[in-house]
Amino acid sequence: IVAYELLGRANHPNLPKSPVELFGLAETMNREIDLSLAFRDYSVRKVAARLPNYPLFINAHPKEMYSEVFFASLGQLRRTLPEWNIVIEINESAITDSAMLCEFANRLAKLGIRFAYDDFGAGQARLLELADAPPHFVKFDMSLIRGLHRASERKRQIVRDLVKMVLAAGSVSLAEGVEDEEEAKTCIEMGFLLIQGFHTGRPIPVDTL
Repeated sequence: IVAYELLGRANHPNLPKSPVELFGLAETMNREIDLSLAFRDYSVRKVAARLPNYPLFINAHPKEMYSEVFFASLGQLRRTLPEWNIVIEINESAITDSAMLCEFANRLAKLGIRFAYDDFGAGQARLLELADAPPHFVKFDMSLIRGLHRASERKRQIVRDLVKMVLAAGSVSLAEGVEDEEEAKTCIEMGFLLIQGFHTGRPIPVDTL
């Protein structure tokens, strides 16, 4: 185990468990940032003491990525847990401007926080931004990984080339959604340095850690 990712779920009887549905509800009230902050705050209070020696990957909502509220919350997080190894995941859909992304990366660096591109390849693979502001990790979307060992040679070559580009930028390549041994072997052969998915571990409640 190299790291853990913090995932949010709801347990209120009148709310859906799925974070996608929860954020859909929050969006109708323009409260997506509040929900994201709530997830992070809960994570800090519940998880920090249980996983002191592992990097923790924390998701950020695209809407909050460049906001001052977001950076203020990260500053508070760093003051509360100065030694915590934090990786912020940013969705590829939020990466639209190289200059803003460079400023984002610089502000995270001042806080001693690393970052990852999440769902890489699900929409437009932001290759120019990858060169201008290389993240510490690039998480390839599961749509590229699922069934990769059975995929056409053309698709396999495209994924292989993307992995090479990510490594050339100095980032760690991570395959999401790896569900079985065959997918894992194929990812390793293609140069992925890390894998994530049901093959290595399923989401579990924090109290069972």
